[in-house]
Amino acid sequence: MPQKSFETRARELASAFAAKDYERCSHLLPQLKVTLSQLNILVPLLSSDLELLAVARDILEIGALTAIFLRDDLLFSRYIAQLSPFYAMKDKIHPPSSNEKKLIALRLLLLLSKNDIAEFHTELETLEDEADKDVYIRYPVMLERWLMEGSYDKVWKATTQRSEVPAEEFAIFADILVDTIRSEIATCSEKAYPSLPLMNAKHLLFFTEDADLLEFIDQRGWSTKDGRIYFPQESTDPLESGLPMENIIENTLGYARELETIV
Repeated sequence: MPQKSFETRARELASAFAAKDYERCSHLLPQLKVTLSQLNILVPLLSSDLELLAVARDILEIGALTAIFLRDDLLFSRYIAQLSPFYAMKDKIHPPSSNEKKLIALRLLLLLSKNDIAEFHTELETLEDEADKDVYIRYPVMLERWLMEGSYDKVWKATTQRSEVPAEEFAIFADILVDTIRSEIATCSEKAYPSLPLMNAKHLLFFTEDADLLEFIDQRGWSTKDGRIYFPQESTDPLESGLPMENIIENTLGYARELETIV
């Protein structure tokens, strides 16, 4: 593809993304990435044309954001990996990226939603003091702190209320994170108690519909009788999970009623 045609196609991609035509974007991106490779700018080098590197970076950023809107977290991660060397050269590539911090924060949020805490902290260490300065990066860092405290009700509010989310892309990962929260709370409940009332479990697991709760109960292999959920009893040391179980249960249910009135 000639350079002029490439730049035209790049503008077409930007227009499609601005119009939220993500299917069109997903059609254009593979062709553009082939051209980036042919122009030797898919991987940035100091000898590369810096102006073209800025175009290449913008294309890859649109690819990453498109992957989010298409709910393809594996594709998103691949784009982030391709963008990393561009961000390493950010002092030389102009104009600067307007999406770098957002995409890094979204990467952190994805790691959090996958419960990959070790990789989350590895990534965070490279950001120095950005966690306190940048509104995007501050968001997953705040969520991680609440998760470690067991303050799942705060995480729930921050991921499900639009006013709490820094950009619409972050809301897309909310479902994954909520599933992670439910799984953690369910595991803690299983290890901490023999049973819980159905109504309290509904609040504890942040369900609004009884049918959704019953489906979750079935997936976990729990049993119900006389309005209570009964957890499978295993000879497992409750400390093996490494989770602050009592703190999690108390913090999550505290907004509804005192723990001792529930069990």
